[in-house]
Amino acid sequence: MDASAQDRKARLAEHFNAVSSTYDGLKFLQVTARRFVELARLSAGMSILDVATGTGIIPLLAANQIGASGKIIGMDISEEMIAVARRKIQSQETLESENCRETLDSVIEFRVGDAENLDFPDSSFDAVLCASSLFFIPDMNKALKEARRVLKPKGLVMFNTFAPNFLQPLRQLWNERLQKHGIKLGSLPIHRLPDEATCEALLRGAGFTQIQIKAEQLGYFHPSAEDRWREISAGLEGAPLKKMPAEQREQIHAEHVEELQNIITPQGIFADVSVLFAFGR
Repeated sequence: MDASAQDRKARLAEHFNAVSSTYDGLKFLQVTARRFVELARLSAGMSILDVATGTGIIPLLAANQIGASGKIIGMDISEEMIAVARRKIQSQETLESENCRETLDSVIEFRVGDAENLDFPDSSFDAVLCASSLFFIPDMNKALKEARRVLKPKGLVMFNTFAPNFLQPLRQLWNERLQKHGIKLGSLPIHRLPDEATCEALLRGAGFTQIQIKAEQLGYFHPSAEDRWREISAGLEGAPLKKMPAEQREQIHAEHVEELQNIITPQGIFADVSVLFAFGR
């Protein structure tokens, strides 16, 4: 691996390490993950790899579908994300199966690892999943080729991305607020997978031939401006807040909550969650 690729991955891990303790506060991740697992149609006894697992949302949702006879490995480049995920399986209730109660850590395992270089033999898994994260991986094509290598024949690869209108106009409003304070927020790299054609081409380029793309709107309403602020603070959008003086952070908070009040409706503040789910075999 060249030095620039190593640097990109190190920065990626650093970004996610910094938000690991609050990441589960992102409602759009939660609603997308629940729908992701529903659409994956996992079944008892499957072996699954969840790439870029983050705090382990997908494995925790999928565990009851694959049951005590299944196995799911969640892998992420961020050590802090994996640490959070491991703590979660220790605190969750046991897995219910037909004849026994198994602890979640007998079904779920979490590892630090690189999606572009999977440390598994060929034909190891029935499914490789990558929820709300493929667009962060520097070489998406290499990651999908690795997924294909470790899949059993006719195994499923599945990922999702977000359409360009994702969280708009809220993302733009937040970016403009930061810019007025001389702060530039890095763009969410969903532009790398903006539409169905790009998703399909990426899957075909990695060697998958049976491809399906499904578009859905999973949007929801924030009941208040403060609820939107809490979601900003939980994820990468709020990363600049962690580095600024408390006085500046409080000022930006007050200003942004005030402008959010101008767009609130009787239902609340709409968060657009336009999702593309992609499947390949």
